[in-house]
Formats: sequence, structure tokens, C-alpha cells
Amino acid sequence: MAEAPTLRVPHGHDLGHSLPLSRHSDGDVDAARTRVWTINGDFVGLAPNGVARYAREVTQALDRLVCEAHPLARALKLRLVAPRDISDLGFTSVATEVVPEFKTPRLPQVWAQLQLPRHVQGGLLSFCNLAPVAVRKQIVCIHDLHTRLMPESYGFGFRAAHRVILPMLGRRVRAVTTVSSLSKSHLVNFGVVAAEKVHVTYNGADHASAWRPERSSLRFNGRRPFVFGLARGQAYKNTELFWKLAPELDAMGVDIVLAGDIDAATVEAFGPKPINVSLLGRISDDDLAAALQAALCFVFPSRIEGFGLPAVEAMTWGCPVVAASAPCIPEVCGAAALYAGPDDVGGWAAAVQSLTENERLRHDLVVQGRRRAQDFSWRAIALTYLKLMAEIDGVGVPAQK
Repeated sequence: MAEAPTLRVPHGHDLGHSLPLSRHSDGDVDAARTRVWTINGDFVGLAPNGVARYAREVTQALDRLVCEAHPLARALKLRLVAPRDISDLGFTSVATEVVPEFKTPRLPQVWAQLQLPRHVQGGLLSFCNLAPVAVRKQIVCIHDLHTRLMPESYGFGFRAAHRVILPMLGRRVRAVTTVSSLSKSHLVNFGVVAAEKVHVTYNGADHASAWRPERSSLRFNGRRPFVFGLARGQAYKNTELFWKLAPELDAMGVDIVLAGDIDAATVEAFGPKPINVSLLGRISDDDLAAALQAALCFVFPSRIEGFGLPAVEAMTWGCPVVAASAPCIPEVCGAAALYAGPDDVGGWAAAVQSLTENERLRHDLVVQGRRRAQDFSWRAIALTYLKLMAEIDGVGVPAQK
């Protein structure tokens, strides 16, 4: 059995005084009383990438807005319940509770579906696709439907869980968010959720500004120009393109530097590693910033993305982006990137060559990219959640200046 849950309350916040609350028959908190929302902390302990990055950054942005006493956060108490220690997140206003996972059975979704619902007070925010079906007063972020669109990239159990649970959530919860208009269209067209229930938040990119390349141990001085990319094992990430592109770039005097986890079997399946390809493995955010600063460009060949956060992170650091003309990357990057078809090796080579020969083009992409990245803010996303929570609680939403 699990250990008894532990509760941490930030200094100056007495959560106990907010709890007995008057409720309507559907579970909503009376608008005149303190509103409590619980955050699903299933992302705690995961590497800060993808959906876990989204969950962590949105939660921290909510914490800051509550501290500021933003009008949308009036009478709002936030608490986060997680299956493991959460001391490293450094919240000021969000109370935290640890509910350890059952030691047996230790299976996927047991904590979220069976344990978490018993500790939810008020409404629930879930940011990482799968969430407890038992909680109706809930806002769930479903980032994409890649398990339907690119099933070969996932194991059977993972696909099955998404296929069963996501439509149930779509029918039961009060609101669904997602990270692009493309993802919204997939959720609606596959019948996962009704269109009027889905709200597009996109991702933020301002977290990347806090990375510190001067703390990186990576050194890129004295080497040939290089393009930078991410190596991933899922088929839709199209990492194999770098192997196909390598001879073309080698002839230009350009190397390829890749970061990220990719297993040896996947690398071997691509064929012999080209001489101008370097694999860094997993690197820190500070290392990532150092690589983006030094690279000729960031190459992003995914066949599909829910949002495509790495491209916007690259723009934040002034690294020109060459991306696939595949859903939904043009929606996110707009005119601030060069594009090529996912399998158009010649198109990728031509785009890179244009950046080696045309300094004005490269400068323009740097300027446009930084401007584009500023459109994506975690604070704006957190404000969307505050508005949805207020509407669900029946609280009038104050006019925004």
C-alpha cells in the first residue's frame, strides 16, 4: 500500500481555512467563496521536454499570477498533487501534496485513474493528455492525436490507452485545451471531443530565455560550420533524414550535430553513421542554448507535430530554422523559417546552402524568428486557464485591459 500523503502549504497560505466550501449540485464552488483547483502532478519527475515542459511551465506561470493577485485569480487557491517529491519546483502560492504510487500493482495509469481522484479538491487541471476519467469538473490538455496519426511510433499499450481514455475524457470533462489549430481539428474530426469544448493555447517559449550557454561544457570553436538537430527514436521525428542529408552537406563543408536520446538499434537501422554526423546524446538546456548559438541553423524534419516547441526555442536563441513543410509546423513558425518536404533531401540541402551563401537571408530569419518567438508566452496560456476556471466556477470574468 502507499504511504500516507504529505501536504506542504506555502508560507502565508492556510489552505485548511478555505475548505469547507459550499457547492452546487454539479460540484461547482459557490462564486462568493474560495475556489479550489487541484493540479494533476503526474509530470513531476519527468524530463522537462514535450508535455512535461508544458505542464511545468504553465503551473509555474499560474503560481506567479496567483501571487500577483491577478483579477482572474481572485479567491482562487491552487494545490498540486503528485506521485513523488516536488520540492524542486519552488512554488510560492501553490500548495503541494505527495501521494506516493501504490507499490503493487505498479502499472501505467493506476496512480492517475485510481489514486489521484481521491485527493482532488474542487476542479482538476490535467496537462499531459491522459487524466482521471472519474473527475468531471476538469480541464484536460490533449496535445495531439499522434497515436492515431502515426501509430508506428508507439507501442500497443500506449496506443490502446490513448484510444480508450481520450474519447471518455472528451465526453466527460468540462473543457479540453490543445496546442494548435491542427490538433484541434484532429480531436474534432476523430470524434474525441466536440469543437465547442476545445480551446487552443499553443505553447510558450519564454522559458528558453532563462537558459545560460556560458554554463555549458560544450565547445564548438575551431570546427566546421554545422547544422543542429534533435535525434529521436519515434518514426514521425524523421531522424533518418540527417543520414540522407549528410553527404550533401559534407560536400558543402557542413557538419551535422544531433542531441537527444536515440537507441543504438535505431541508429544502426539508418545505416553506417556518416563521417560528418556527431551524436551528443542527452544534453542540458544550457548545452542546448550553446549549440543553438553556434549552429548555422536548426534543422527540424518532423513529419507531424502538435506544436513543434524545439523550433520556437531555436528562434528564441537567434538560430535560423529550416523545418518540414508538414503539419503543423508552418502554423507555428509562419514566415520565420525556411521549409522543405520531409523527404525532399535536395530541398533541405538547398535551404542550408542558401544560409551559407546569403548572410542577409540568415540575418532576416534571425530577426523574424526572435519576433515570432515572442508571440508564444506561458503567461498568456496560464491566463487562458484562469479564464476557463473562472467560467466553470460561474465567476464573472473581469474585462481585460
